[in-house]
Amino acid sequence: MARISVNYILLCGQLLLLLTVLLLQCLEGIHSQNSSDSPQAVTPVPFSERPHENVTYHVGLPIDRVNYSEQYEYLPPSPVVLCSYLPEEFVHCQDPVDHAGNNSAFLEMGHGCVGFGGQTQKEVNHTAVICTALDDIECAGPREFLRGSVPCIKYTGHYFITTLLYSFFLGCFGVDRFCLGHTGTAVGKLLTLGGLGIWWFVDLILLITGGLTPSDYSNWCTYY
Repeated sequence: MARISVNYILLCGQLLLLLTVLLLQCLEGIHSQNSSDSPQAVTPVPFSERPHENVTYHVGLPIDRVNYSEQYEYLPPSPVVLCSYLPEEFVHCQDPVDHAGNNSAFLEMGHGCVGFGGQTQKEVNHTAVICTALDDIECAGPREFLRGSVPCIKYTGHYFITTLLYSFFLGCFGVDRFCLGHTGTAVGKLLTLGGLGIWWFVDLILLITGGLTPSDYSNWCTYY
């Protein structure tokens, strides 16, 4: 009778945790739907589509880094275009600046990523990046400028399918959390053998629903 009672209690506990996770997911979906129905802010005009008169080509760049092409003058009838209007194959763009959560540095520079990550388009931040015209390309104006709206995402070698397999087969030893960088909770999961199966099951659900992600806020790598 004692064994049956313990098994019954563990089963009830797992069902209760599963219902709790499903309830949280439903609440999150309702919140996302309500936020999408609320009035949206005016979408800013992309940097590359702004009129020439309103564009500041060296915003956020130090004065000594603004390199002008003095040899060429921008005249609308002329075939020489502004460097900031060059196609992507004629420029080299740097990676987004990582401010590591420093909002003051972001406000001072005017561009960069305060935080990385996000599973949907609404959750991902976007920023302009510093681009430079290639050396052999003839263009007018500053050769270094801000362009585009690059997503603030990064990849550090985490694959969803691999992590899911780790979680299913070795999750009771905390291997999935060790791989994602959650070392502290991984040790606790290892010592308790996956919370006697309950923690293993909860992490499996969290991983599938997007609640368990890499600790460095990087995105899942894709297979090609």
